[in-house]
Amino acid sequence: MTHSEPLTQAQAFEAAYRYVWQYMDREPDPDRVSLQEMLIAMEPTADSARSSDPASFRDWLECVAATQRRDPVPRFPSS
Repeated sequence: MTHSEPLTQAQAFEAAYRYVWQYMDREPDPDRVSLQEMLIAMEPTADSARSSDPASFRDWLECVAATQRRDPVPRFPSS
């Protein structure tokens, strides 16, 4: 995946919102999901995977792309 234009501060905030949303939305019981688990998956690394969970970085890139495409922002209630 190629690098795109830098995000504005507002876009970065929206992408972070989308990232947390998609993380919580795929869990069958969101009340049991730990923020610590998400942080462990997101921990940055220097290798090509970019995080301790390679899928986590791909999820982030999709959230950034959705923000740049101006896709609708997820809202409650979740789908």
